[in-house]
Amino acid sequence: MRIGPFSFIREHTFIGRGTRIGDHAQLMGDLSIGEDCRLHSNVHISKGTTVGNRVFIGPGFIPTNVRYPLSKNTKMEGCIIMDDAKIGANVTLLPGVVVGEGALVGSGSVVTKNVPAYAIVVGNPARVIGDARKLEAYQ
Repeated sequence: MRIGPFSFIREHTFIGRGTRIGDHAQLMGDLSIGEDCRLHSNVHISKGTTVGNRVFIGPGFIPTNVRYPLSKNTKMEGCIIMDDAKIGANVTLLPGVVVGEGALVGSGSVVTKNVPAYAIVVGNPARVIGDARKLEAYQ
């Protein structure tokens, strides 16, 4: 495991074997990151998030976890990122979103709904544009 300088890791954070975390990462506790993941610099992982194994996360990633932050009935909804997913730079996940196994989320996307397994999603809001299994780079 490698953790870059100036990273902040709160209590109750599980980090799997072989995972590498870049500089200035913020892991806010009560979360789990699987084995052999790569989290780039300036990644913020909110409470309640679950990251599977072999996940790649680009810089500037933020999974949110509260849908109505000023509500008296605030409920935390952690995001789930399944095994082998790849997430580009500056991606935002809204609360409770599940990114499916092997999915690819394009840089700058705002993901408002669950992403199916192996889907390629891009945009704001993110929409499915293809199947990651058909990309030559991942054959």
